[in-house]
Amino acid sequence: MNLSSVGAAVGRQTQQQTLDAVNVSLLKQSQDQQASITNQLLQSVAPVQASSPESALGQHVDVRV
Repeated sequence: MNLSSVGAAVGRQTQQQTLDAVNVSLLKQSQDQQASITNQLLQSVAPVQASSPESALGQHVDVRV
């Protein structure tokens, strides 16, 4: 195996590792943005009155994401 083929293989491996790291970073950023948007949406929804005063349905909504 000559030096140029070793260099090319190492270069391809480094490039692939960099692309993998960027993809993971973008995926995490996308998930964080989705969680933030979902949390904002849940916080913006006003609570509604239950259909019956005796019913506890809809009185508590867990908004943690």
